[in-house]
Amino acid sequence: MIVSDRRVALVRCSDYDMERVEAAVRRAVDLLGGMGAYVRPGQRVLLKPNLVRPAPPERAVSTHPAVVAAVARLVAEAGGHAVIVESPGGPYSSGVLRSLYRRTGMDRAAEASGAELNEDTSAQQVSLPEGVALRRLDVVQPALDADVIINLPKLKTHNLTTLTLAVKNLFGLVPGATKIGYHAKLADRALFSQGMLDILVYLRPTLHIMDAVLAMEGNGPSGGDPRQVSTVLASPDALALDVAAAALVGFDPLGVSTTAAAVERGLTTGGVEDLDLLGEPLDELRVAGFRRGINAAVDPGLVPHWAVRFLGADGEHQTLFQAVSTGWLGKQLVAYPRAGGACTGCGFCTRHCPVNAITVVDHRARMDTRACIRCYCCHELCPEDAVELRRTLLGRVLAGV
Repeated sequence: MIVSDRRVALVRCSDYDMERVEAAVRRAVDLLGGMGAYVRPGQRVLLKPNLVRPAPPERAVSTHPAVVAAVARLVAEAGGHAVIVESPGGPYSSGVLRSLYRRTGMDRAAEASGAELNEDTSAQQVSLPEGVALRRLDVVQPALDADVIINLPKLKTHNLTTLTLAVKNLFGLVPGATKIGYHAKLADRALFSQGMLDILVYLRPTLHIMDAVLAMEGNGPSGGDPRQVSTVLASPDALALDVAAAALVGFDPLGVSTTAAAVERGLTTGGVEDLDLLGEPLDELRVAGFRRGINAAVDPGLVPHWAVRFLGADGEHQTLFQAVSTGWLGKQLVAYPRAGGACTGCGFCTRHCPVNAITVVDHRARMDTRACIRCYCCHELCPEDAVELRRTLLGRVLAGV
């Protein structure tokens, strides 16, 4: 079904002067009805910036702290309590988060706005019975505890999805290095993009506000170059925002793999002409010559920066990185199914496994972990609730859980 709310606000913002940013963010949100339309008094509001790497704001790797602080102040005015939440690739611990917040300026954003910096690194696995690519999802606990999610993406190129925008930014709510394992089961661009849409549909953020003041072109999401775009965008709909953002930098929205996947699912038309654009005219804000990244087979945002450089995921030679992330090591980071004590050997799972990775031996299901694609159909469909999901010891160590 096509989404009904296709409003996108576009507001010019020339730099990160705090007053200018706050004025631009306020105007963008006011064009959509004001923060009071999205946040009620007493609500816990998760702010999800893009903090893929512990890089300083001027590198344009992360959502700028001035934007985060401006949104947090609007949340406070509406009576909500803002919590800044991110889970970058790699180890997921309170120490890692404190370093990330310091390097990206989120500590200053919190101090300036009264927002809370999340240090809760717990997570849960939830069921996605309507998922297309994901039937189970690992989510950081603060996302499950929040009353409202406000998504704060950064406009950047991305070597896997072409651009990383509102939809892709939500992948940061999958805990730490567990993301690597997701690439093991979402093994190509189209399937990966469907997985990102599954996350969007499950989390259902209330509002999306994009930092496109200083964007990133070239080999994003972390190895590209800053590029002035001078715009703040906002929308209640992630897909509408992504279509407008792609058009803003001269890209065909359907060339963004998450948007193309959404068109297949009937979640958007992908057409700029179908948007209700508010604020400054899009044609007056467009930038020309925005450089694309390389066409990568894997997502370089899934692993720590040292591994990106070591394995060459941001460069032209990605074979080793692809082998690691999609092969044996990647699969250690994803829970695998195992028949528990309640298994009766009925064979229901064998008949419904899409890759024939299950056999019944001595009245008990046996899962071939080498063939298993971690779709979890057996777990979802077992009539005895006998299928357990487990990680290997190595997987638990690597994921920090």
